[in-house]
Amino acid sequence: MEKQPHHEHDYHRLSLILGGATGNLWDRVVDGRVVDFLHFYLGSYSWPDFNIADSAIVIGAILLVTEILFAKSSSQAVKSSS
Repeated sequence: MEKQPHHEHDYHRLSLILGGATGNLWDRVVDGRVVDFLHFYLGSYSWPDFNIADSAIVIGAILLVTEILFAKSSSQAVKSSS
């Protein structure tokens, strides 16, 4: 079994997720609630409220899933070309 190398960017992605989760947990413990203060409209559609911690979790998750999906493709391409 071949061990996959860790990429520096993996730590950034996971840090976004963990940081966002920690921020929401801190708000929940200290205030008993998480304050969602960003609210956007797109025409007549009202986007659900969210905060910076929620944004960090979503961005980190999207980047992580993207890396998982495309890393397999690129590593298979490298193996097949050698």
